[in-house]
Amino acid sequence: MSISDFAVFLAVIACAIGGALGGFAIARPEDVIGMVGLRLDPEKPHSAAEVRATYGGLFLLSHAATAAALGYAPIVGAAMALTLAFAWLGAALARGYSMIREDAPTPFNTGALIFEMLMGLTFALPFWSLTSAAARSSGGVLV
Repeated sequence: MSISDFAVFLAVIACAIGGALGGFAIARPEDVIGMVGLRLDPEKPHSAAEVRATYGGLFLLSHAATAAALGYAPIVGAAMALTLAFAWLGAALARGYSMIREDAPTPFNTGALIFEMLMGLTFALPFWSLTSAAARSSGGVLV
């Protein structure tokens, strides 16, 4: 197994994790929102739909589509995974900012920050490894 294959394999595992998080949000929106100390508003029936759409649908399908692309067209999948990398790293950056701003280095925030950074780095691996391999084989020219 080459390094590029291993990077794609790790990213597919990360896709499964992200997709599972989305599936959980679709199935149990009250649990997902409750983990962060919020609650669904019974007077606003659209609140559950918002959690399902934002945390569920976006996570489930973006990660599933990326996993499929990594399997069927690795270069396209690597570009899609890079987009997810920036999304996860953006979440980590925002969480880190919030931890400093609100003086909230709680165990939940610290664990989530580490998880988001690891997911972001894992999703960046296929793009880095596949473009590095392409650059090496083409004498450093990528077109």
